Amino acid sequence: MSVASHIDEGSGPAVVFLHGVGSGKEGFSRQRLTLVEAGYRFIAVDAPGFGETLASDAGFEAHVGAVIGVLDHLGIERAIFVGHSLGGMTVQEIFAKHRERVLAMVLSATSPAFGKPGGDFQREFIAARLKPFEQGMTMPQFAASFAEKLIGPSPEEGTLSEIIDVMSAVPVESYIAAMRTITTFDRREQLGAVDVPTLLIAGSHDTNSPAPMMEKMASKIPHAHFILLDQTGHMAPIENSRQFNHHVLEFLGAVSPC
Repeated sequence: MSVASHIDEGSGPAVVFLHGVGSGKEGFSRQRLTLVEAGYRFIAVDAPGFGETLASDAGFEAHVGAVIGVLDHLGIERAIFVGHSLGGMTVQEIFAKHRERVLAMVLSATSPAFGKPGGDFQREFIAARLKPFEQGMTMPQFAASFAEKLIGPSPEEGTLSEIIDVMSAVPVESYIAAMRTITTFDRREQLGAVDVPTLLIAGSHDTNSPAPMMEKMASKIPHAHFILLDQTGHMAPIENSRQFNHHVLEFLGAVSPC
């Protein structure tokens, strides 16, 4: 069985980064050096169909399997997981199915569920996201037209070009499969049973994972900590990496100091 494409750098406590639908392991370039210099082992994993990870049928089982496969390959029993957007859903799935592998969780710009299964919201969401590709738009074209909608009013320098570059590298088929995967997600009933340190990070201008929803999510997780990043949209790890990294490192220092 092939191992999912991944980055593994540094030593110390393992911190595994999982990306969103329009990203990849390179989407955490602004966390990589910071984590390594702070004494942590930085690991970022490409989901199925992203990077050099083989594509598979849409579904979280494959996403979870890709991450667990990397951990097994690297000989890591437990890790701290940082999941952004789709990656945050995958982290919740890992907790549900492999609780023994989870030391702590950071959930960024994500949610505990994606609407009502089979509901109008899901159908309309998928239809809206697929329409550009049905009309012949390429992923680089889509990235150039869509990336600006993901960020807040005061992004760090180079944010827009970095998001476009990362998104442009995603195959259309993989993007569509990942979009279909998130519509199946629902771990609302699990929130009250989360028994590991958990940090939730929301952007004040995020329209995909609104801050009030994430704050409510945090209130249902025992002892969870909620952070709101001002002037920030959906792409905090890139557009507001300084504050994002600060809060992640503060959290890591509390749960697994080097």
